[in-house]
Amino acid sequence: LERVTHSETFDAFPVFSNDGKKLIFSSNRNNGGGRDTNLFIAEWQD
Repeated sequence: LERVTHSETFDAFPVFSNDGKKLIFSSNRNNGGGRDTNLFIAEWQD
């Protein structure tokens, strides 16, 4: 296992796309102090 996020916010539930090219995870970053949680999709690079 390797950590891929480095913030003090809630980042969790990572999953890879079926083709392994994208990493999808939930996070409450950039929510302005609210209770919103968003999904983020990142291109995965080795």
